[in-house]
Amino acid sequence: MTEPMLQVKNLCVAFALEDGLLPTVNSVSFDLMPGEILGLVGESGSGKSTIAKSILRILSPPGLITGGEIIFQGTNLLQVNDEEMRQLRWRHISMAPQSALNSLNPVMTVGEQVRDTLAAHENLSLPQIRLRALELMRMVRVDSVHLNSYPHQLSGGMRQRVVIAIALAWEPALLIMDEPTTALDVLVERKILTEVLQLQKSLGFSILFITHDIALLLEFADKIAVLKAGEIVEIGETHSLGKDTSNPYTQRLISSIPSASGPRDPTLLPQNPPKGPQAPILRLEKVNKWFPLGSAGFKRQSLHAVNDFSLTIHKREIVALVGESGSGKSTIGRLISQITPLSSGTITLNGNVLTKRNASHLPVRKQVQMIFQDPYASLNGIHSVRHHIERPLLRHKMCAAADLETHILKLLSDVGLEPPEQFIDKYPHEMSGGQRQRVAIARVLAVQPELIIADEPTSMLDVSVRMEVLALLAELREKMGISLLFITHDLAAARYFSDRIVVLNQGSIVEENTAEALVTTPNSHYTKQLIAAASPGWLSGKFEKHSSEV
Repeated sequence: MTEPMLQVKNLCVAFALEDGLLPTVNSVSFDLMPGEILGLVGESGSGKSTIAKSILRILSPPGLITGGEIIFQGTNLLQVNDEEMRQLRWRHISMAPQSALNSLNPVMTVGEQVRDTLAAHENLSLPQIRLRALELMRMVRVDSVHLNSYPHQLSGGMRQRVVIAIALAWEPALLIMDEPTTALDVLVERKILTEVLQLQKSLGFSILFITHDIALLLEFADKIAVLKAGEIVEIGETHSLGKDTSNPYTQRLISSIPSASGPRDPTLLPQNPPKGPQAPILRLEKVNKWFPLGSAGFKRQSLHAVNDFSLTIHKREIVALVGESGSGKSTIGRLISQITPLSSGTITLNGNVLTKRNASHLPVRKQVQMIFQDPYASLNGIHSVRHHIERPLLRHKMCAAADLETHILKLLSDVGLEPPEQFIDKYPHEMSGGQRQRVAIARVLAVQPELIIADEPTSMLDVSVRMEVLALLAELREKMGISLLFITHDLAAARYFSDRIVVLNQGSIVEENTAEALVTTPNSHYTKQLIAAASPGWLSGKFEKHSSEV
């Protein structure tokens, strides 16, 4: 019988605080067989990344491994010395981390970083290193010309491919993938995952795939371990876990998955489009945006990010703007909110034309508010919830100073933070991602806007929390009559949340229709690609799924 490649036995991890140890991982055990893909799924804060860092022994203080064993190919990694562990990392066990931009050195070229990894583990000649670097770039389908590029000069998908190439530099037996595609749009994510799985099939390495998205794991993992609050609540073969699970937490994760194809699930997110004709609140006519890129000789170059874009949003309407990263979605949102200046075209808000000359005289900031993608970055970590909501209330004179606390508590209650008294004096780091995003929504609601631009408001949240946040926004539309522009790359979420979907590609509209009509009868090839990528079975037919039994 084949022995496990990796055995994690009763692993316990805690974080040292001033008043004692805070347990974060509690008696976690699992086996990973050679050539197997094990998915580790759970919400933010459940301990997934802590387990990965413990395996590699790169857990930063104040994290402490307080018990258990981590046995890799017969060796207990918790008993080897630092030098022995250094020799194991990247050569035998490697990791593709979550944020490629943060994990790559911004002042070194891609080639320098690949070559550094190769030189660190064996005395190779410079020609051998250069040849291997070219092989790695070909393996992950990145043009070798980008070996001379810096990370900021590459797209998100290309950066992630580079990180995977570095992780596979020595063809390790175990690859740990920690949320490797979270910040990527759905088409790029599916493409990269397909390429990684093809490499895994040909090279035969094992994968520990860490994610909060159980829908991904149901497509390709051999086994899935479900983690909650530092403990594994269920582990089993993927085919049985996806169909026959009786664990309520696993059921909640699976039931939270929207699909861009098949019959609409009426229980997932009720759809209540406005009844009768509604007056337009926002109109964009032939809007263009160019960004300067520098000069080539005597000729100035520019990027045409938004190309003759026209759109009307009516009162109480939810319009989804769907497209890949770099398609111009966020730029359009920033143009509407006057964060980014317009190059040409017209934006009309409630009958008032917004121009560089008169925008500052209109209450644009009060009428149009924006929810940003990253709830970690959009809230200042040194300020409390009270400060974040108090500031817009005072700046826009929404209430008297004596009534501030009452207004803040009501706003927190409106966004589902109950009891609000427990949240008003918390700091961002003391809350979950979903709670932080609810605070960001409460801050937006403080000035009673007429239009909310929600720019990827759920892409960094756990799958079970995403639909809760969208349901909250839909409920606020009903209660307050707010219009919403929902910017996303997730066509499945757009189908369930919006009244109308506009598909964007390279700054231009590809297709537009009511949400259900667009996903059931798409016209363009690009829309069909988006639908296929956001539907169950997107991996089928690309290659035979790996099985640990073969």
